[in-house]
Amino acid sequence: MTRHLLVGYQATSTGRDALNLGIALAREQDAHLHVVIIAPQDSAYAGIYPHDRGYVSILEQQLGTWLDEALASVPGDVPATGHVITAEADAEGLLAAAGQLGCSMIVIGGRSGGLLRRYRLGSVATTLLHAAPLPVALAPAGYQHSGPVGRLTIMFGPRPGAVDVVGLGIRAAHRRSIPLRLVSLVLLDQPPAPDADTDDRSSRHDQEVLDSVTRYANRRLAEEAAELLKHGLASTVVSTGRTVDHAMDELDWQSDEVVVVGSSRLATRGRLFLGSTAARMLRTVHVPVVVVPAGHTGAPTAESDH
Repeated sequence: MTRHLLVGYQATSTGRDALNLGIALAREQDAHLHVVIIAPQDSAYAGIYPHDRGYVSILEQQLGTWLDEALASVPGDVPATGHVITAEADAEGLLAAAGQLGCSMIVIGGRSGGLLRRYRLGSVATTLLHAAPLPVALAPAGYQHSGPVGRLTIMFGPRPGAVDVVGLGIRAAHRRSIPLRLVSLVLLDQPPAPDADTDDRSSRHDQEVLDSVTRYANRRLAEEAAELLKHGLASTVVSTGRTVDHAMDELDWQSDEVVVVGSSRLATRGRLFLGSTAARMLRTVHVPVVVVPAGHTGAPTAESDH
């Protein structure tokens, strides 16, 4: 079954980052890219452009040219179509287009935040990451990996709701036939004492992460994760630190990697809401991040599974 991904495009470096990520996510996945440019709605209240028919045709021509250039850069093995959508606001237009086109994800670019290609969220990203009813993928500034995705990292902490992240991660890793990394993020007042036995520490981390999946997701997902670990298709990390930044410093990243995080506990079911922990992660991660809406998998919670 063909999956449909929407790329929110602009003829800027941010738009090119989003398009590159869309291509990487679509590669070898029987996925169709919908490259969408939002045109300002011709409204008497907008006041952005002169209400002149000749000017509108010039604007439409320019948008069409930018869209043609974007589509020409998409590799031949990735089917793609372009759309110019009229809307009062970019985020509103992208959400409407995603619904009309049957897209399962919106891909956008993050503005450069300075050092190490870290994220700085613009108004469109901020709106989508606090309201979208489907996953949103955010490309870091300067993203150029052409795909396919080579490793998937899912990050979860000690709270109910991990079922959305773990469920999506396991399904995506199966579908893509790529390694899965399960990262349990634990904030501590003091770092744990080092363990000299590497094999014992690895085994303990596996069990600790699986216990966390059982506790904060459900037994079924923990069993699926254990099966992946058994066959060498997954790995576990317990990332600890006094702050999110310290815990994230323990992690290594690959250029072909994508990270999946969940929504805040404040999120309404079926909607995204970027939590404070995930927002702090964006300060240090320099690979693409996918944020998943609350209740996205439709799987039972840990409480209902016991």
